[in-house]
Amino acid sequence: MAALTIPNGDKGYTIQFAVKDSAGNAKNLTDYYVILKVWVPGIPGALKVTGICTITDAVNGLASYTLTGTDFALTGTYQAELELTKVSGEVTTVRESTSNFSITVAESG
Repeated sequence: MAALTIPNGDKGYTIQFAVKDSAGNAKNLTDYYVILKVWVPGIPGALKVTGICTITDAVNGLASYTLTGTDFALTGTYQAELELTKVSGEVTTVRESTSNFSITVAESG
């Protein structure tokens, strides 16, 4: 996943994600739910943002997350990952994460 730059404190800004498998192909997100997890580098246990993504095109691995007003109030660089959980009926069958990527929060102009 490529590094992202977003404006700070920009409620309603939508981040788009293209989830790929280890071979670089689009990951089919049918029956998955996706959570964005963001933390300060070096402190992965202290999450700054944990939010459920909207799957916009499951077959082509596309998802998005719309920022709330408090998600990225402070500028800086953060580490992030997408946690993918596959659900079959009532049973969670697979939980995996994407590789880490960075999000730079810039002063909104």
